[in-house]
Amino acid sequence: MRHTPIRGAGRRRLPIASLLCLFTVGAATSGAQETAPSSDESVVELSPFEVSTQDDRGYRATNTISGSRLDTPIKDIPMPIEVITDEFIRDVGASDLRASLRYSAGIILQSQNDQGSNAFYGAGGVHNPEGATANKTQSSFKIRGYITDVVLRDGYRRQSATDSINIGRIEVIRGPAALLYGIGNFGGIVNYLPKEPSNQQSATVYATLGSHDFKRTAFDVTGPFGADSGVAYRLSGAWQDTGNHTELYNENHWFISPSFSYRPTSKTRIVFDFELGKQFEDALGFQTVRARSDIDGVGQADRLQSSGFVQFAGKDNRTFRWSGPDTYRDSEQSNMRIQLTQELARNLHLLAGYNRSRVTFDARDVNGSMRQNIGPVGLRDTITVIPIDVANGSSEFSQAESPNTIFEYLWTDSTEDARRQQARVELNYSLNLFEDGNKWLRMENSFLAGRSYENADTITTLNRTANNTFNYKRPTDTSYIRFGTQGDGSADMPMVDINHIDSSARNIGDYLVYQGKLLDGRLTIVAGARRDENDNSVATQVFHPTASSSSVRRPTQSDTTTQYGATLEILPQLSVYALSAGGIQPNFSGLRGPAGNPLGPVEADSTEVGIKFDLMEGKISGTVSAFKIKRTGVPFGQWWMPTLKGTFDTSRPIIYNVGNFSPSSAAGGSNGGNGAADAAIAEWNAGVTAGSIYQRDVGGTVGWYVNASDTAGAAYLDRVFELTKTTMPGWPGWLYTADAHTNNGWEDRGDGNGYQSFVQQEDESKGWDAQVLFTPTDNLQILLTYAHTKRVITNPGKFIQYPHPENRWAIWYFPDSNWGLTGYALDEVYTDPADTSTWTGIGWGAGQSRDDTPKHAVSAWANYQFRSGPLEGFSFGIGGQWESEREYFSGITVAGQKQTDGNGNIIRLMHDPRLSLDVMARYQFKLRDQDAHLQLNVTNVLDDKDLYGLIYAPGMNARLEFAYKF
Repeated sequence: MRHTPIRGAGRRRLPIASLLCLFTVGAATSGAQETAPSSDESVVELSPFEVSTQDDRGYRATNTISGSRLDTPIKDIPMPIEVITDEFIRDVGASDLRASLRYSAGIILQSQNDQGSNAFYGAGGVHNPEGATANKTQSSFKIRGYITDVVLRDGYRRQSATDSINIGRIEVIRGPAALLYGIGNFGGIVNYLPKEPSNQQSATVYATLGSHDFKRTAFDVTGPFGADSGVAYRLSGAWQDTGNHTELYNENHWFISPSFSYRPTSKTRIVFDFELGKQFEDALGFQTVRARSDIDGVGQADRLQSSGFVQFAGKDNRTFRWSGPDTYRDSEQSNMRIQLTQELARNLHLLAGYNRSRVTFDARDVNGSMRQNIGPVGLRDTITVIPIDVANGSSEFSQAESPNTIFEYLWTDSTEDARRQQARVELNYSLNLFEDGNKWLRMENSFLAGRSYENADTITTLNRTANNTFNYKRPTDTSYIRFGTQGDGSADMPMVDINHIDSSARNIGDYLVYQGKLLDGRLTIVAGARRDENDNSVATQVFHPTASSSSVRRPTQSDTTTQYGATLEILPQLSVYALSAGGIQPNFSGLRGPAGNPLGPVEADSTEVGIKFDLMEGKISGTVSAFKIKRTGVPFGQWWMPTLKGTFDTSRPIIYNVGNFSPSSAAGGSNGGNGAADAAIAEWNAGVTAGSIYQRDVGGTVGWYVNASDTAGAAYLDRVFELTKTTMPGWPGWLYTADAHTNNGWEDRGDGNGYQSFVQQEDESKGWDAQVLFTPTDNLQILLTYAHTKRVITNPGKFIQYPHPENRWAIWYFPDSNWGLTGYALDEVYTDPADTSTWTGIGWGAGQSRDDTPKHAVSAWANYQFRSGPLEGFSFGIGGQWESEREYFSGITVAGQKQTDGNGNIIRLMHDPRLSLDVMARYQFKLRDQDAHLQLNVTNVLDDKDLYGLIYAPGMNARLEFAYKF
């Protein structure tokens, strides 16, 4: 881990001499077309585990391997398969996997509101508005409204970024696909296939320059080792350095991948490939900061989604980066695969593969918050807070100034070392029946039996500014925050080792798949079942503030998923299909329900129907499908729900600390003006007279307490609750302080050494999507994709039955608009107020989305190539993406707190629809009798820089690429 405060611009860059050496070997970007196989290659029969690409043309792919693990025509597989070809990746100018997916409607590459997500994924923490897609692995997307990090590399899980130089094609399967790929994929998976060694010699180099100092070189070399050796090789690599539209940020990476294939016989193939890459990101911390929830005049929830960003005088929030140049994230990734395919006997084939990967991260980040009335007086100032909806042109919240404010912050250094081993053995047997009989009785049967093994080990360390110590900076000081120096020039507070966590997860899956063609090949059936065993363990060492250690192993979870699908050919050009599939995500995190028991897995069931067409001799082809995915057991934490794991003592009186729930006159005005308590002064005085309300010294602090088991004490609490429900006279005060004298049920939360309990919600995603390719001539290709998605929570979950209904002032009965009764009447929230299991969940998400998946998303790309005439050699592309409005704030936080307006209605904030247009121009020519081309790609030609929810559009970006093929 590094601790240097300032880093030089030339640190760890690939030497120029090395780049020139790479340049001379030859290269190609990910879009380089493969030369047709030689005659020697054509006589080798492909294994059923290898995808056939011989009929692919341009953007059109005919076969897939991702849907059934066997090479199958896309038109026959009963599921929606989208293939992004090598040529398409080249044309749109994608240099990484994410950019290759931006024309796939329904895949969200940048989110900011993810229902079910309870963590901040990106650098900057709460000040980074991006959601789960900010995951540092850069392999998280949302498909059909569900987060997925299941990026596969030829079927092996690959949770790290990858350069497009070695991507041969990308296959996207929508919907749960646990049958073949195991856990955690509800919306779909992305499976990319690396480029394979070829027996045809080829080499190409690429060099690219672009906006924001973009520089890139890439190469790809392939060919045979001798004429008759049976060995072919491939060597590809890339180097890239770029900024973006924000200040200071810089990304630099290099990547190299050698691979070899060996055919000792026509029935045997061994593939070995290796990847190694490093990425350096500088100045990726927050740009500006949100206001704290305790700043006066700005209403906001505990996760701060609706809070305003500080507006610095003379600075543009779109580009300014207050966190300065000293944050960084460096990563290193490697991947090794060796795989054997072997024909054991006629129609019997074996695949055996092993994949080992490692990803390390070394990061520094800064985080903090705006606070009032603390820290050095000389660094306090007044700031302007602009609520995010105001910045988006709305007015649910109001702009405010916050006086006497300071920025309080701390530094973190962290490392992560993630290692993953995967193995797969599959046996495929094909059996054709009645081949010489009636054509309607003929059957093509294929049976696939497999076992997969996966073991993932992750070690993390955290070094941070010591607990209860902070650094400070004037909130109006627009100079960059620097590591090592506070805002007044003094040294930073010291950093200490916080913890070391070692976690391990294991999955073993056994699966059996049947694939058959019946009725003269018109009916294709794919069906199967999978049995998974999952377990994990976590060992934690804590160094600060108090040394401790713990180790826990989760019980093994065994689960079964099934998948059934059929495709029926109505006409040679038209098929219909139906699919039922399941998905599963075990509770690896050890989350527990209100009774203290570990939660079960999250499960998903999907049904889908669709049509596949291939019209006009392949000139119009595509898939249109309608789907419904239903998830159950989705954890949703609510900190105020009843639990059975607590310290409520039925042998003692019910005691509440009312220091912040008392009349101002009794508390010396320290409660902030509790209007409901002030109005209940008569009941207060009666309780004091009866001795039910009294003062007591607990641990050296004198506070006010009420014995609610006494009539007079209960009358006071009842009166304040009633006043709060009927008049809502401002902040009603906080009742649930826990100390050595209280006995009120609040300890049931198990804060500190206890646990956070969860209810289990149900939700669904339904809609339809389409992928259509139109190639009216050999010169013109038009790709259209559309996704209509509706995410909705169908059941917000259930409370348990709390065994102490006599404690009618417990937190889940509190008449608040943000939690407790959430502004509703008691008999609306509970059909039987004495039984908390009758909680209706009213106002807690049923019928809502709580997700930023757009209802409509459209993408289109058209390419025209001139093959003759004065423009011969030119090709032009134009495309874009449009999405409808998105819900970037749902009014319910991940901690279970609501954000409401003055009338108690939940606040949902939407940002405007968005359109982005891109263009491409390429000129192919001869240079010294060798093929070459120049290609210009311009993204966001409308130069959109508007704010969409919490994130600004990046503006226009242009790149010019030169390629030379040897």
